[in-house]
Amino acid sequence: MILTFLSVSFLVFSFLDMAEGDSSAYVLPEDAAEEEIAAYREAQGLNRPFLERYSGFMLSFMKGEWGISAAGHDIKSMIAHSVPVTISIAFSSIFLALLISVPLSIAAVRRKWIGCGVSVLSTVLMIMPSFLLSMVLVLLFSVYFRVFPVAGYVPLSRGFILHVRSIFLPSLTLALLHSSLFMRVFRKALAAGAESQYSLFALSTGMSEKEIAVKSALRPSLPLLASLVSQSLSFALGGSAAVETVFSLPGIGALMVDAALSRDAQLAGTVMILVAVSVAFVFFLFEGILPMIDPRVRRHR
Repeated sequence: MILTFLSVSFLVFSFLDMAEGDSSAYVLPEDAAEEEIAAYREAQGLNRPFLERYSGFMLSFMKGEWGISAAGHDIKSMIAHSVPVTISIAFSSIFLALLISVPLSIAAVRRKWIGCGVSVLSTVLMIMPSFLLSMVLVLLFSVYFRVFPVAGYVPLSRGFILHVRSIFLPSLTLALLHSSLFMRVFRKALAAGAESQYSLFALSTGMSEKEIAVKSALRPSLPLLASLVSQSLSFALGGSAAVETVFSLPGIGALMVDAALSRDAQLAGTVMILVAVSVAFVFFLFEGILPMIDPRVRRHR
């Protein structure tokens, strides 16, 4: 994990250092004098060598001193404002994805014509870009039916219904993208379980199809489903920049995009390390939960 954090921060700093220009071009006015630009670069430490700036950033980060962004805002406050938005969307999208994919996968195993439809649906969702799917949902539910707002975020403190309405479309966008993977992989696992020797023997003994589906297909597939959930949750926490940008949500993804566009190495490095920490924590949590749902892992360990 330590190696991951160092690699992420070093790569972010390296890419921003190789990019043309720095944050002075995005913070100061276009007609700023050379003396004003030099004073800004001196105050921000932009004229120091790369390794000196990087080591200073890492030491400050480990002390909990995340500093000020290039625009003059406190980075801790900016992240504290963005984290609840991304977490709300991430967990809501996973819940909706399970609500969509699990029943369809079970039905696809039991009915061939449903299986064909699920295959087509998962393929279409898998090849569709997230920003395009976001726009389709906006046109359908916000412009045509006018059920949900086009953009914006309402915090939970202002009401549960308003909060859900503000995050439903971005959550549904990510949920549909997650469902494409869930349905393809989980359906294959269910089909393999349903065709196993145990299932055929249970069917010959008179056990109902529902009992066979739960005991020989659904239960052995739960570890795989948990693995898919952990991967999708990691993606939702760190890779929802396009969706947050389309729906004008002040989340971590949008904050990351703004930091990159403004060449703000301090803010970009801090956000990227926190995303790496959250992703590592999700996988660590999955490793702890896996033995509880899969006895084979406990025996192996």
